[in-house]
Amino acid sequence: MSENYDLTVMGDINLDWIVRGQLPFAFVDLNVNGRIEWLPIDKKMGGSGLNFARFAQQCDYRPLLLGKVGNDLEGDFVLSQLQTLNLATGVRKDEENPTGLALIARDKKDIRFLVNNELNANQHLSVQDVRRYQAEIKACNLLYVSGYCFMNTGSPRTDATLEAIKIAKQGGKTQVIFDVVPHRFYCIEAYNSFTKFLALTHDVDILISEVATVRRFLNLGHKDEQVTESIAKETLKYLKPHYERFILRWGPSGCDHQVIWDKHTNMEKWEDTGHVDAEDKRGFGDRLALQVLREVYKV
Repeated sequence: MSENYDLTVMGDINLDWIVRGQLPFAFVDLNVNGRIEWLPIDKKMGGSGLNFARFAQQCDYRPLLLGKVGNDLEGDFVLSQLQTLNLATGVRKDEENPTGLALIARDKKDIRFLVNNELNANQHLSVQDVRRYQAEIKACNLLYVSGYCFMNTGSPRTDATLEAIKIAKQGGKTQVIFDVVPHRFYCIEAYNSFTKFLALTHDVDILISEVATVRRFLNLGHKDEQVTESIAKETLKYLKPHYERFILRWGPSGCDHQVIWDKHTNMEKWEDTGHVDAEDKRGFGDRLALQVLREVYKV
């Protein structure tokens, strides 16, 4: 018998090592070999899927998180934490690949440096794993898909994610949200044109992206341009005919400002996000997305 969930979440499940606070130098100024800084390092659950599911739960949604961890110490740690949070139902162990790992640090300019282990269990979520929960996917209101699910086009997770979207649309009530991450998504050969990107996102109801990323798909401007509000307005105009709802973000962090579009109500909302003053910047974009879903799109 299937359980009732408000949304299904697909994305990375990682163990993060995070340098607390900011480094005392800018990355571009680092020119001394062997420099060491003694700073606190936190070990926390992370990843695009896990973070979104956890924040959704804090917003009183009931999420079903689909993903995999490795059969290793890191996987045991993450899985035990998910069980404590009642988020482990759709998470399985992969016997052959390690848990997703990430190292995260921010410099004094608040520029984030992120290193992920390339081969990990996240990529091995299968079509069969998804089909175990097809009743739950059909019954829920939202399917959130992180762009990381499409990073490795030859991995099982790519087909698994497409299967989940297919199941969601069969149900008739599930809206698909696609968060276009990483921000250089346009560099993936399988999606490096707007035609290919439109085909991938054909069944997407709500698109979330950086302005700069969308502009590369639309062949607007150039990759070194500084995105301003006027550039965001130009991008909005070109994107409106293709998507009924979307969130576009820009700024030094990638999400300092955003514009929210809803074709159903002809709503166009521009706002600063408060990222610069946020104490905890991890998953800030996910929190923003959930706020828009609840308060603007009324999902």
